[in-house]
Amino acid sequence: MEELSLEALLQHADNIYEAVTVMARRARQVNDDQKIQIEMEMDVPPVIDNRENEDFDEVEIDREALLREHKKYPKPTKVAVEEMLKGEIQYRYIDSEEEKD
Repeated sequence: MEELSLEALLQHADNIYEAVTVMARRARQVNDDQKIQIEMEMDVPPVIDNRENEDFDEVEIDREALLREHKKYPKPTKVAVEEMLKGEIQYRYIDSEEEKD
């Protein structure tokens, strides 16, 4: 991750409060996207074990299930800060007429 400085953030926002607000909203979006992705992965039907044969030499490990359980996602705040520093976040203010609609 790049070094975080106020000057770097102010290149992409008018003031620090605006930068923090934009990054916080983006972090929430990333978090929501990750939740949806995790829920979709958890809907995969589990493999049913055959418990009739308790011979441990023949136990099969569901490696895909293990990978799904231990998959690491980047922290949403880190993603938002990196995107802000790279200038990848676009934002605009809502006009009063847009709020009415």
